[in-house]
Amino acid sequence: MNADIKDSHQLLREIAEIACLHPVLKDASPDAISGALEERETLASTGLGNGVALPHCRLPNISSFAVGMVTTKKGIDFHSIDGERVNIFPFVIGPEENPKEHLKALSGMARLLRNPDTRSRIRAAESSSDLYALLKSILEDTSDEGAKPLKTEMRMLHVFVKNEELFNDVLQVFASGEPTGAMVLEAHESTEYLSHLPVFAGFWNNDLNNCRRIIVAVVKGTLLNQALRNIEYVCGDLRKQKDILVTVTDLHHALGSLES
Repeated sequence: MNADIKDSHQLLREIAEIACLHPVLKDASPDAISGALEERETLASTGLGNGVALPHCRLPNISSFAVGMVTTKKGIDFHSIDGERVNIFPFVIGPEENPKEHLKALSGMARLLRNPDTRSRIRAAESSSDLYALLKSILEDTSDEGAKPLKTEMRMLHVFVKNEELFNDVLQVFASGEPTGAMVLEAHESTEYLSHLPVFAGFWNNDLNNCRRIIVAVVKGTLLNQALRNIEYVCGDLRKQKDILVTVTDLHHALGSLES
């Protein structure tokens, strides 16, 4: 909590030392963990932007996941995508043979920390116990407890997105959830085609937004409310958005699966 760390190498070593205290990593050494974290960073920085990075790695011969969070007194250079210095470092260390659950853990963390209020509250926490209590309350608030499940079993969910940043945020909702065969379709508005027809020339200019995508997923009825809640968590009140539209349709038949 608010560790005095000067660079990324020291930060990853600190994470490794903390992670070794977790029972699932009792047989792993700090050197092995920090080495795996460093190796992952050579692929691409895990800096998400907005002062957050998500160091992670997969290790052989461990049975479950170890997750935690380190915050630093001052931001450090972590080669984030936005160039900002980082002082919030959630981490995930998981088994090598379980990439799907690893992805869910990463996406869930990333989605949680895209909320600016959450980041502010984490930075304001004064102790490790305060930070733990805060994260526990946030996770409980975003759980599906109390949500009333819909009657039919499956729903078809379409998310139409015209904003690149919103698209990235919403896609993480699907990566961390349990939709069946979520897919992304690249789309074009009808006006883009009509503008090329001579009879409609001059009605629309050519300065069209290139980000027009549709996320399509089949979602269990019992999980739909949570999916919608998570989308609003990262995007804000959907009733006030102009660059995203969510539709839900009943599915009377759903046979087969696209799960790997």
